[in-house]
Amino acid sequence: MAKEPGGFKRKRRLWPWLLVCILVLIIVASVYAYLEITAMIEDLGRLWDDLVQLFWLIVPDHEK
Repeated sequence: MAKEPGGFKRKRRLWPWLLVCILVLIIVASVYAYLEITAMIEDLGRLWDDLVQLFWLIVPDHEK
């Protein structure tokens, strides 16, 4: 390979680093979203259990 005239250094490309940074950001955001969604699902399960318990406190069981 011939050297470039004038002694200019070859420019480093920026787009591969931008691509890597974007990929890392997408992965981090995906992990955060997964953790938040699973926590919300667990909270909804606990809320449902509490609502069922409250329902049976308000409405007496006539079978007893």
